[in-house]
Amino acid sequence: MLILPAEQVTYCFVSSRVDKARVQRPGLEYQGRFYLKDATYPQHDKQEAVQQARQKLLANPDQALLLVEEGDTITLWHYARKAQKVSSIFAIDLKQLAAAMAAGDGVAIKSRQFRLKTYPNCFIGSEAVDWLVDYLRMPRQDAVRVGQRLMSENWIHHVANESTFQDDFFFYRFRQDQP
Repeated sequence: MLILPAEQVTYCFVSSRVDKARVQRPGLEYQGRFYLKDATYPQHDKQEAVQQARQKLLANPDQALLLVEEGDTITLWHYARKAQKVSSIFAIDLKQLAAAMAAGDGVAIKSRQFRLKTYPNCFIGSEAVDWLVDYLRMPRQDAVRVGQRLMSENWIHHVANESTFQDDFFFYRFRQDQP
């Protein structure tokens, strides 16, 4: 069992077998191995997280476990022997992502003005990329690709109906917010 800061691991999506079906879910990569999440604890319950990890090790001494500290949480992860990394931008549930983006702690949605024209209920592309990088823990260029996928699959659109998503001062809105 290792206790690591989040900067030493790479978050990703992994595909693993559950019963007889393949399931894609968030995971992490550390030293070329893929791990699945067991539980997350507040940082003040670190001893409980360590105790849970010890109990899992006692039950299965061959199991590789990681405890990853990130901000005010610590998360227990277990090694998934047959898990495979999948391209994260295609594994993302866009309906769920769009809902998270539109929520109160998502992207800032408000009326914006450009060249004397007001665009209601919109957000800025570069701010959306910042949010996606933070929320999905992915590189900026992948976040731009997720933004393009949101556009291509009709979850968001450019206020002037441009066809590409850009990491810049361009206005976008969710389809359900269309005036």
